[in-house]
Amino acid sequence: MLLLRQLYLQVTSLSWLVLTVSTLGLIAFSTFMMPIIEPATFTNYADALWFTMTTVLTVGYGDLYPVTLAGRIFTVAFLYIVGIGLFASFIGKAIDSLSLHRRMKERGELMYKGRHHIVIIDWSYKAEHAIAEILKQDATTEVVVIDRLEKAKELNSRIHYVRGNATHEEILRQANVEQAKAVLIFADDRIEDQMLTDGKSLLIATAVERMSPDVYTTVEVEREEHLPSFSHIQVDKFIMSSGTIAKMAVSSIFTEIK
Repeated sequence: MLLLRQLYLQVTSLSWLVLTVSTLGLIAFSTFMMPIIEPATFTNYADALWFTMTTVLTVGYGDLYPVTLAGRIFTVAFLYIVGIGLFASFIGKAIDSLSLHRRMKERGELMYKGRHHIVIIDWSYKAEHAIAEILKQDATTEVVVIDRLEKAKELNSRIHYVRGNATHEEILRQANVEQAKAVLIFADDRIEDQMLTDGKSLLIATAVERMSPDVYTTVEVEREEHLPSFSHIQVDKFIMSSGTIAKMAVSSIFTEIK
């Protein structure tokens, strides 16, 4: 039992290439050998392939089975011991890889390879509303969120996460900003100093402009007097934070009641 466990651990430690080639080689070898060892039962390679697959993947269906001593020895020694163990290792490695891929996606460690997506900076409540609106208005556009959270707040086939500092070009490159159709930079609500908040947005916008000058860029600015600081870069649209919104709301009230 200990020997089989050690053998299994050694097999699962093999690279994907070696394990895949070994598995395909086992199928091909068994499919080729069964008609030679037992031609009366396995009259063609299709039957031999069916027997091989049902043996290593299940317990067999009983419609085809070896009747000669040589056929049974080959089946027990090669397919039962080697084949089933190799397939179990292959399936186990596949499941582990899928689980690892899922964990890496949740932690924002994967490179986004799509195109014509929208990149959103910082996963705030504003970003959540923006994501919901994007998904509602467009059935195909995907969203990539860049933040420093340990784990993505939400993931599905259209929402992706990249973890890191958006002022760094390697993080923007991981989000594939160069092939995005738009970038939405929200003010970081975790920073209390509005000057520092707008400073961070300015750094991100500068990095985006340097990497992808043609991308449509929208920036949320906390203080209106900071707008001139963005004059050296191409920002397509500015949105103002709560202070200006409050002014607009009050102005609209007085406009309506006059």
